Amino acid sequence: METTKYFRILINVLLIYSVLMSAICISFDTVNTLKYGALDLRNRVVGTRVLLDGNDPYFFKWNQDTPEEYVDARDFYSNFPMSRLTVPPSVLLLHSPFASIPYKTQQILWAIMQWILFLMSIFLLSNTTDSIIKKKILWIIGLLIVASSFYWRLHIDKGQIYILFVFLISLSYWLVKKKENQILSGFILGLTASFRPPVILMGIPFLIKRKWKFIISGVAGIIVSFLSSLFIAPFSIWKSYFNSMEFHEKFHLLIIRPTYGFYNKRIIDGIKNAIFSADLAIEDSSIQDLLRIFFNIKVKAIILELSLFICILILTILLWKRIVKSKDSIHLFYVGIVFVIISSFFLPAARLSYINIYWILPLSLIVLRTDDFKRILKPELAFVIVGIILNTTFRTFLKGVILSDYLILFYIVITTFRITSYKH
Repeated sequence: METTKYFRILINVLLIYSVLMSAICISFDTVNTLKYGALDLRNRVVGTRVLLDGNDPYFFKWNQDTPEEYVDARDFYSNFPMSRLTVPPSVLLLHSPFASIPYKTQQILWAIMQWILFLMSIFLLSNTTDSIIKKKILWIIGLLIVASSFYWRLHIDKGQIYILFVFLISLSYWLVKKKENQILSGFILGLTASFRPPVILMGIPFLIKRKWKFIISGVAGIIVSFLSSLFIAPFSIWKSYFNSMEFHEKFHLLIIRPTYGFYNKRIIDGIKNAIFSADLAIEDSSIQDLLRIFFNIKVKAIILELSLFICILILTILLWKRIVKSKDSIHLFYVGIVFVIISSFFLPAARLSYINIYWILPLSLIVLRTDDFKRILKPELAFVIVGIILNTTFRTFLKGVILSDYLILFYIVITTFRITSYKH
């Protein structure tokens, strides 16, 4: 990447500032972790404990006689048959070795692990380039734009799991780019898809490019993960998972309405403030919520899914020749992650802000693919800059977070055409 003396000085200053900001943010995360109960981690841990006890975690409802280890205090929806659990049994398998550990200990360990996975993701991405300036820019993107954002605070506070998917995708890319190992890379991406099904969309550009080793090993990863999950979750539990997703879908589309019932204990399983979380704004930027809020339109799941299919199909057709002619795997990963991010807007579920941890992948790949810094300085860059500003001033601008998500989405989609036209 071509640089000037003053540009290098600016990068060094920003890097130092990024490290300082991250240190401050870690202190905030520490306070939130010790004070609150990581509400989304809680339902995964409870679901794992319930499953290991021989019950169906997807349709498990606690009552006053339920042991505290099995209580999800945020399961307020007393008239719903399903629990809050929305991850597949393959994810519960990951939690199973730690199920007997006291919950607060698990929460603290997972908060630490989230930061480790995040830093490892930046390291893996930056390790695929020999350019010192690119490495520094990637760390700035990670530490200043992402780690210092409110949505990363939200991710840590809720005990979310998206950073695991980001790490695995980064590892998959590193294996291809640095080690030229398509088999292990595809296998890792297959495992990721088994944990988060929409990730399977990343296989589309590899299929177009006829990367058969990658595709076959990806399918193997999915199969191995599924078969492994059968040790704790038989076929009936997988069926229950898909059935519960239908109920969650109806809930998010407002087809069914909840009746609220509250658990009256303030300390649950050793957790104080178990039903509360940090004071962080949560916005839903999904298509269905956008249509409902601004246009009072309710859409059916089939319409959302068909719309997603059309969007992916159009982009696939437009990018087909570019993908076929591509000689760099970075194009395949970039297109793939863009497809996954697009899907998050169309799925019949809430798209809450912590999912924006995905942004680190396309933004980093743009830098890695750019040899001339001036190529990044295009008019559409204004969209991502405004988006980042809105993401850091979410209390000032009403619905600014939602606008931010769509501005950054527009930027990475437009850049898909630019980045795949670069000749290596």
